[in-house]
Amino acid sequence: MEWEAIVGANIRRLRKEKGLTQEQLARAAEIAPRYVAGVERAEENPSLRFLVKIAKALGTEPAILLMRAPSSDLNS
Repeated sequence: MEWEAIVGANIRRLRKEKGLTQEQLARAAEIAPRYVAGVERAEENPSLRFLVKIAKALGTEPAILLMRAPSSDLNS
């Protein structure tokens, strides 16, 4: 799996666990909702600056967004 897909899946999973919409996450991270959607779909390759903003908005560390999860978790 490509890194963009891993990051996107982790963001989507954490966002849903927090009960946030993409718009709410984008507002909290001070980025465009369209960009959040693109990152989650692995269409965007976020910079470290954006990963830090997203991680803070999700209440986690940026390293968590880069962690590989068991393949079954990434397919949901």
